[in-house]
Amino acid sequence: MEIYKWCAHFLVGILVGTIAFLMAWTEEYMMATKSEFTNTILQDGGSVWVAWLYWGSFSVICALIATLLTVYIGPGANGSGVAEIMGMLNGVNYQGCIRMDTLFVKIVGVVLAVVGCLCVGKEGPLAHIGAIIGVMVIYAPLDGFKCFQNDCDKRTFIAAGASAGVSAAFGAPIGGSLFAYEVSKPTTFWSFSMLWRIFFCSGISTFTLSIFTALKTGAPVTLSDSGILKFGKLTQVTSEVTDLPAALIIGAISGCLGALFIFVNTKMGLLRKKLITKPWMKILETCFFSLGTASSFLFVTAAVDNCVTIPTDIEEEYINFTCTPEQYSPLGTLFFNTEGGTIRTLMAVELPLTGVEAGLFFLTWYIFFITTYGCHVPSGLFLPGIIIGCALGQLYGIFIQVMFPNSEI
Repeated sequence: MEIYKWCAHFLVGILVGTIAFLMAWTEEYMMATKSEFTNTILQDGGSVWVAWLYWGSFSVICALIATLLTVYIGPGANGSGVAEIMGMLNGVNYQGCIRMDTLFVKIVGVVLAVVGCLCVGKEGPLAHIGAIIGVMVIYAPLDGFKCFQNDCDKRTFIAAGASAGVSAAFGAPIGGSLFAYEVSKPTTFWSFSMLWRIFFCSGISTFTLSIFTALKTGAPVTLSDSGILKFGKLTQVTSEVTDLPAALIIGAISGCLGALFIFVNTKMGLLRKKLITKPWMKILETCFFSLGTASSFLFVTAAVDNCVTIPTDIEEEYINFTCTPEQYSPLGTLFFNTEGGTIRTLMAVELPLTGVEAGLFFLTWYIFFITTYGCHVPSGLFLPGIIIGCALGQLYGIFIQVMFPNSEI
């Protein structure tokens, strides 16, 4: 029976890693298609309004499909699913949380929501996706897995799947295992042997994702940067004592922003519960935020219209927007990218952002983030929070450069 447990965890890891790769590849392909065609319209001398018509229509259609799937096919896929997993691991049975239709809507819906310009992430829902796969595996038509079809073992595989999903998202098997343990507290079904199996499942998930990523890019298989979220090649800089005030200030401001998010989002949730009571209202709300966000991304970039010469020593994809082919738009490169690509660009590339550009990027993302989260689509919080934190760090760095021109920040 023990060998069947290890085999089941191995299978969960492979499936979660494969689905995580397919989700990331689909998002990148759809975002590249949308951004490149919009960029082509502008480069060929087309009007910003024509570009907006394509960019906005593409976004709204994706968001519309995502919310239609969620409202009518898989209501259990709404949100991130992390709270539901916590409940199930602690003995609460949520209707519709672990179902095949929920899995389908979660996978398809979260990708379409992100491509639809909604300020939500897909890394949180990967934990829910992994949890469903964990239960799905033990109900596979294999005689050796039938003995696991009980409440105790089912919780174990929910924890393993959630851990594998988080591990694939961030390339962190240890972090994924600790995440599953944290959300399982204070249950008593954890054991030392179970912890090893969950870590094994998380490692297989990360390794599977790394293999598929290597096959796609032609690069060698590596575990050093194997998650969906990649930070790029960060410059190694020795931290000094003078960096401590920056950490304290940015941390304090981020805490205040987080508190404001909770306050606003709670009020928004109460309003949604009171006012948005019919399916068509939920669909209309999602489309409204999709069009509003897409329009803001485009018109804010067009309003700034800052062009910078493309550097030759950095291999990154830049968005020209209305600039010449030899130049790129720093703000357009951030807005017209995948969420992971935006984080990678902010952290690994020295973008020549002005204070106005950094401020507009921060405000646009933060305003739509605190109001959009709660729409009736599969959605997560991790990546939007990281993007906003990166933008805040950029603002702080620009402020220090203005106040102290001789500083090395």
